[in-house]
Amino acid sequence: MQYVTTALGGIGLFLLGMWLITEGLRLAAGASLEQLLARWTSNRRRGLMSGVLLTGLVQSSSVVTVAVIGFVNAGLMNFQRAVWVIFGSNLGTTLTAWLVALIGFKFKIDAFALPIIGLGALLRVFSPTERFRSLGMALAGFGLLFLGIETLSGGFGALSERVTLDGDSYGLISMVVIGFVLTTLMMSSSAAVAIVLTALAGDLIGFSDAAAVVIGTNIGTTTKALLATLGATSNAKRLAAAHVIFNLSTGVVALLLLSPLLSLVLWIGHLTGQHNEPVTLLALFHTLFNVLGLVLMWPLEPLMSRFLMGRFIQAEEQGVSLRFLDQNVASVPDAAPVAICREFEPLLEKVPGSLSALPAKVASLRSDSLQRYQRLQKIGDFFVEAARYPISGKTAEQFSRGWSIQHNLLYVEDTLQRMDELSDALERSADKPHLQDPLASWFTRVSQHMESIFSGTEGSLDFVELAPAYEQVKLQLLQAALSGRISRASLDTALQMCSLSRRLAEQWLRALSQWRLMSGDAASREVSAEVV
Repeated sequence: MQYVTTALGGIGLFLLGMWLITEGLRLAAGASLEQLLARWTSNRRRGLMSGVLLTGLVQSSSVVTVAVIGFVNAGLMNFQRAVWVIFGSNLGTTLTAWLVALIGFKFKIDAFALPIIGLGALLRVFSPTERFRSLGMALAGFGLLFLGIETLSGGFGALSERVTLDGDSYGLISMVVIGFVLTTLMMSSSAAVAIVLTALAGDLIGFSDAAAVVIGTNIGTTTKALLATLGATSNAKRLAAAHVIFNLSTGVVALLLLSPLLSLVLWIGHLTGQHNEPVTLLALFHTLFNVLGLVLMWPLEPLMSRFLMGRFIQAEEQGVSLRFLDQNVASVPDAAPVAICREFEPLLEKVPGSLSALPAKVASLRSDSLQRYQRLQKIGDFFVEAARYPISGKTAEQFSRGWSIQHNLLYVEDTLQRMDELSDALERSADKPHLQDPLASWFTRVSQHMESIFSGTEGSLDFVELAPAYEQVKLQLLQAALSGRISRASLDTALQMCSLSRRLAEQWLRALSQWRLMSGDAASREVSAEVV
């Protein structure tokens, strides 16, 4: 059993190393990741290259994918361009296989892995800046990754003396299933491919069977994509569907053309003198069949994109569903501020119209307010989810503004629903004809002022100029009560509505002020992305 525990320990070290690399490089990159995506995706060729390069940089297609989802949700990236970033990220994941093949099996690991871990740990503990601390974490991750490969090699070497995986006995499809299961269990195709490379180096599996397992690992990444669609936005579901279509079609074609592809790999191996290096040849196979998938999708992508853009529309039209935020965006908080601004914008815009409908009883007012309230609660859930991940100081400041906006808008909706309840009381009152005109005039005046502030036609961000009108409507109501035209109870209800309307406007204005501050940073991102 010792060789089994050794192999499991190697897998654990490798996965821990991959996590440290991904998190360290992601935190070190910070907002640069979104800026690079914005600048490099003006056409599908550049989108493809950016997906390859950025995935190779951060060693995680998932990080690149959710950053792309954030950009598409915020309207800063065209869906068709985003699709090619996703396709490119699949090719970018093959870099891990090349690192393992060219370094992990050709050098004495102890000679450099342990010093790298030590240097990375020192940077993490003693570096004065967050960026260098993150780089130290990534550096230690590289050392652990290669140390995991060495440990895994020892375990598989001993295991191969007792067990071999033979495709002739189990069948080629079984090898594909093994790769699929490996990736599904570890939620990382890079880790699964590294295990296959190590098993091949330890003679636990033959070359053609290892190639079939690698195809299975590629298909296995669709599991993570499908899980990412749970509770996701429509754009996230479309991108996940594109990811699934690409990986499935690539895997099926690679399996059908397995013999010609292996012959091509062996031919290239003979040309380059690597024909006796099965691990290097398997890394080459991994890259070649992903390139084959890109060649296949190049003419088919426009048709696929048009098909997907016509799907998941119903989810967009549901008033309670968030359109720009989901758990995918939450996992990369630095990519979220633009999407957060887009999510708040329609909520801020609709409040003045709801106020102008009062004091008349409007059937849809309460349901619309309830839908907005539920959306605001979901935005709060998004902030809680995003807070689980490390965020930069600048992003933390943006999230603080987002919390303030959400908090004030919740009060706005509470106030609006309270005013709607008071409207019910006025609707049943015999004094309604004497209250309708002054209250309706006041609410219309406030809502028009709010609309002018929101649109930018009103320069001042306050309600000072409405103070005389506020005092005037209260005076009208008092005079009506003194003259006996309305009862004291009706006067109290009307004055409460006036007071609540002013409080609502002030809460809305506080939310709007924070939103504009938050949008200022988002606008700078849009300027950098305007070529998209």
